[in-house]
Amino acid sequence: MGSRKSSAWLSVNRVAGFVISIGSEYVQWPQGPFADEVERKFESKKKIPGIIGAIDCTHIAIKAPTVNKHCYFDRKQNYSLVIQAVVDAEKKFIDITVGEPGSLHDSRVLRRSELYSRAETDYIELFPNSYFILGDSAYPSKSWLVPPFKDTGNLTDAQRRFNYIHSSTRIVVENTFGLLKGRFRRLKFTEQTDLRVVTKIIMSACIMHNICLSHDDLYDENEETPDEIVVIPYNNDDPADPSINRREILFRYLQEQNII
Repeated sequence: MGSRKSSAWLSVNRVAGFVISIGSEYVQWPQGPFADEVERKFESKKKIPGIIGAIDCTHIAIKAPTVNKHCYFDRKQNYSLVIQAVVDAEKKFIDITVGEPGSLHDSRVLRRSELYSRAETDYIELFPNSYFILGDSAYPSKSWLVPPFKDTGNLTDAQRRFNYIHSSTRIVVENTFGLLKGRFRRLKFTEQTDLRVVTKIIMSACIMHNICLSHDDLYDENEETPDEIVVIPYNNDDPADPSINRREILFRYLQEQNII
């Protein structure tokens, strides 16, 4: 029986490796006209311009590792690995980080990721037209990442409205995780103990999720495209400067446009 299990996992590992090898064809950060298209689709949801992605983390339950298992013990009292993902408006992954231990906070996972490093050093290339991504309140407020206002009981009505349309737009990433785990049920728990293999399986499932969406007939050829892209004024010589509060700029813009 053990030999059969080993053979099965070997096959899974090989297939996962192949899927990962072609992953760059299906998981792509939006650039050029593609970025503009993603931005338009996000804006059509709740009229927030400038968004090209929504970021969040989810956990994949695993067996307790034999080494440093306390690092993988998460806040829900499970052992887990973390998926950090940025998705577009159509529930496709555009950036994936897999394999961090479950005890890490979402903001820590972000700061350890390649996405964070690239966003801080190559902001203009990664976020053309001063585009940005949305994240929940676990994330820091950056020039390229906009979280909601933290509710400590003192929010204004306008701030609450901002949080509502922010959440209504950002929920696409939570829906994506739900769709991923619904399509690949084995992600809810895996008996595999080799964390390298588990990481490959998770990554390959995310890629296959995009492949599945790419082959569904979801595109409406009659959908109208706006004639122009709305770019929120963002006058700053260094767009990646952390002292610039993108959320406040966006908040004021939405107020001026009577959106909130």
